[in-house]
Amino acid sequence: MQLSREALSQFMRYTIVGAFNFLVNAALFNLFLFSSGITEGPSVTLFAIVTFAIVATQSFFLNMYWTFHDAPQQERTRQYMRFIAITGTTALVNVSIIHFLVTIVGAPANISPTLWANIALLCTIVISVLGNFVGYKLFVFSNS
Repeated sequence: MQLSREALSQFMRYTIVGAFNFLVNAALFNLFLFSSGITEGPSVTLFAIVTFAIVATQSFFLNMYWTFHDAPQQERTRQYMRFIAITGTTALVNVSIIHFLVTIVGAPANISPTLWANIALLCTIVISVLGNFVGYKLFVFSNS
C-alpha cells in the first residue's frame, strides 16, 4: 500500500504534533508524580486521565488547524465529538496498560516506581500514534 503525498505530509505533521503532545503529557504526568510524591496506585491512573484530558483538547486544535487543516465552522462540533471518541478509546487502552503495569505488575527490582511509571507511559506510544492517526484520518478529518 502506497501513501499519497498529502497523506505522507499529514503523517509528518501529525508526528510533530504527537511529539509535542508527548512532551506536554510527560511533563504534566511527572509534575503530578513529583509534586504529590505518589508513584503507584489509583492516583497514578487519575494522573494519566487528567493529563489525557488536557493534551487531547490541545491536540484537537493542533490537528484540526495544522495537520489536517481547518474544517468549516459547522463541522467542528461533529469533528470534536468523533475526535474525543477516537482519542478516548485509544486513551482507555493506554490508561489500562499504565494501570496494569504500575498497579498490578509493579516496578521490577532495581527500577524506581517513578521510572517504572514513565516506562509504562512510553509503552503506550505506538498504540497512540497508529490508532489515533488512522482514526483521525478516516473518521474525524475525512475530508482532508
